[in-house]
Amino acid sequence: MKKKLPNQIVNLQNNFSLVENLLFLTLKRVLLLLVFITSNTFGQSNNCQAELKVEDNGNIRSTPLDGTYYSMIISNLGSSPDTYTLSTTNINSICTNTDGSDTAGNVIINTSFIDPDKNAITQRTVNPGESVNFYIHVTVPVGTVINKWSCTQIIANSKNCSNYLVDAILHTYVIDPSKD
Repeated sequence: MKKKLPNQIVNLQNNFSLVENLLFLTLKRVLLLLVFITSNTFGQSNNCQAELKVEDNGNIRSTPLDGTYYSMIISNLGSSPDTYTLSTTNINSICTNTDGSDTAGNVIINTSFIDPDKNAITQRTVNPGESVNFYIHVTVPVGTVINKWSCTQIIANSKNCSNYLVDAILHTYVIDPSKD
């Protein structure tokens, strides 16, 4: 014959089962959240792979005062489309001039981005596995000392992945317009 347990013990067992179920469900939700965050983080790094380069490795050029153009190529090596915001930074204080001259005399030049149709742009959208072309138009401000270098960092920031960027360095030599 089976003994009947008192009601308090049965209720206590039911309460333990309820607590165990709640803990199990909570743990399951936390684990699913962690898996989602981890896969999203790793997935994001796989999606954000790009390359920015000057066409034909032509990152060293001279320019007359009226300017020159650099032909740039950005390639999306990731697995999803991405848009890259374009910007430039003067890096005269940290670059090395290609002829070994002192960077203390380097000058500041103006830059703007244009697409192949000569429209001003600030970003480029690139599908996975594709490359797109754009140009950097370099101009020399009035009064700039000639026969001096300028170092410019070109930056393309991913919109898909925060803190992901690719860059290229331009070395531009400002020449005497009378000898152009």
